[in-house]
Amino acid sequence: MKPFCEVIVQDILPALRALMAKELMSTHNLTQQEVAKKLGISQAAVSQYRREMRGFKIKLLQKDKEIMDSVEKLATRIASEDVDTIGASDECCLICKSIRNKKLICELHMEAAPNFEGCKTCFKC
Repeated sequence: MKPFCEVIVQDILPALRALMAKELMSTHNLTQQEVAKKLGISQAAVSQYRREMRGFKIKLLQKDKEIMDSVEKLATRIASEDVDTIGASDECCLICKSIRNKKLICELHMEAAPNFEGCKTCFKC
């Protein structure tokens, strides 16, 4: 048994962090250290996100323009310090909910737990 929340923790959240880190570095010209501080993660994690050693499921999220727009907007708010930690966390939860509603997580869930075929758990939460 592998509940969908495990897929979120292992795949979706690292992918979101990777997208945020990349956006903060490329668009907002922040250093790895600055990104680490703003996201509350280590500089080593940011380096791994940049080199796609972590959060490598980002391609799934990059396919969706609405998700990418949300990530870019949140990164802009984080870079400009227009949002506090709680607000950023809330917005991240909204992005995650959107990922579930769009059934993007289902593909990963089926890979991780093929015996869950026909599962509709994502839509109940």
